[in-house]
Amino acid sequence: MAETLPALSEGEKQCLRLVSQGFNSKEIARQLHVSEHTVDQRVRTSLRKFGVPSRKEAARLFVSFEQPQPQSGTYQPLIHQTQRLASDAGPASSIAQPDRPDEQTERKKFLRRILAFGPPLGGSINELSIDGRILAMIRAAVLTGVGVVTLLLLIAGAFKALA
Repeated sequence: MAETLPALSEGEKQCLRLVSQGFNSKEIARQLHVSEHTVDQRVRTSLRKFGVPSRKEAARLFVSFEQPQPQSGTYQPLIHQTQRLASDAGPASSIAQPDRPDEQTERKKFLRRILAFGPPLGGSINELSIDGRILAMIRAAVLTGVGVVTLLLLIAGAFKALA
């Protein structure tokens, strides 16, 4: 890895800054008013220029290059690091596999998908598997049926009350 920042376009720099803040391509595209494809292309180009396999790694390198390096003899502020992070040096740490979500997060996502009563708001992408899509269709059909039956019972009760 070179000690200097590769030549990046302003768009690539903007995308890497937002990736480092945890935004996905769709969110970055909305903020920069470009297409999601453009964001992905800029990130891929940055990956090639940095020679790294992960967008998170490229963003981390870019941010570290962008931050001013302290000159010798100048004060460098201390960085607080919690005990958990300091002792987290095992092979299963998030540093070893930065793009892999943990199992607890996946379980929470799965439970939210099961318990959700409608499509996701905000235009998020459909990440459901085939099983998840079938489950969503069944859930929608059951809720629609319950709603229709409830409406019919209310109408029937109204007619009995009027009779």
